[in-house]
Amino acid sequence: MKKRTGKNLVDGGSVASMVFNEMAGSNKVFFSGPQMLAQPGADSVAAYDFSAGTAIGNGISLWIYNNSGSVAFINFGKTALPAAPSSLATGIPLKPNDWTYLNTGEYNFVRTSAATVGVYMIKDDTTLTESN
Repeated sequence: MKKRTGKNLVDGGSVASMVFNEMAGSNKVFFSGPQMLAQPGADSVAAYDFSAGTAIGNGISLWIYNNSGSVAFINFGKTALPAAPSSLATGIPLKPNDWTYLNTGEYNFVRTSAATVGVYMIKDDTTLTESN
């Protein structure tokens, strides 16, 4: 068994006693949410506008908010900027006034159908690897 060290560790026994709910007889949901990253050079978190499209790299975790009363779309491109998404045939649908969580996976380019789609990058330390 590996011993974990670091300043952000909490004693496992303490965590277990905090998350177990006697009345329910099970563990509580103990989720603090993702850490949204500020844009490079910025002091605060703000949404990216990818309606014109941009290259961001692969394996990037994204929280996407469609700030519109109608369905919007997002699309990813592997080697080039994709065409503006406008339907199920050209993009991934985003529910009106709702959040969607996606990862760019092996794709490098992102484009949304409208400036009302806000894209937030999430701190995610996982890496993509090839599996056998």
